[in-house]
Amino acid sequence: MSVLLRVEDLAVNYGHIAAVKGISFQLQAGEITALVGANGAGKSTTLLALSGLLPAARGRILFEDEDITRLAPHEIVRRGVVQVAEGRAILATLSVGENLTLGAYTRRDRAGIASSLEEVFHLYPRLQQRVNQLAGNLSGGEQQMLAIGRALMAKPRLLLLDEPSMGLAPILVQDIFRTLVTINRSGLTVLLVEQNVRQALKIARHGYVIETGRVVLADSGANLLHDPRVAEAYLGG
Repeated sequence: MSVLLRVEDLAVNYGHIAAVKGISFQLQAGEITALVGANGAGKSTTLLALSGLLPAARGRILFEDEDITRLAPHEIVRRGVVQVAEGRAILATLSVGENLTLGAYTRRDRAGIASSLEEVFHLYPRLQQRVNQLAGNLSGGEQQMLAIGRALMAKPRLLLLDEPSMGLAPILVQDIFRTLVTINRSGLTVLLVEQNVRQALKIARHGYVIETGRVVLADSGANLLHDPRVAEAYLGG
């Protein structure tokens, strides 16, 4: 496997507060990697920096060996790095179809866009059934499907997911994680930030545990799932 993304000594500040304190990790192409840890550990801040939405105070972000650390967010999307934000950030006053179309705003290949839309509808038939409904009228689970579907419309090579299970009923959480595995099997690399540590490590090939802005553990998802330190801190012993 080749390295798709490499993060080197990344530090990110909120004003005078150091939120991420020099973390390093890498993502293998075609794999799911999980970033896990408690609230406020720096997981979401890391994703925002990878997307260009927060500036790096120090360090480098390399995507396919290109330094993207200082690129604008839309340029990072054009290179194939697309984020599904925490809280979904769907456009509630637009229809499901309009939200999906906006996901392809960087693309000009009409046939390819139509093909991507069919793939999203195959993955999430409920979105096709509700294509003309206002996105704000969808259930929480459907809104998360829409947020992921909209990101897939950009034809990403790396999908960044921030807390996709937040606020969802357990049965819907299972559905979301199943579709992430399906998406990954199609060849898409996934970086998953998730408070549901057990579920995240079950599907991740590799995992990194972040505490107070630093990586404190790194291993395979399976090994971390059975690591007594992870079990004690995040899995209830």
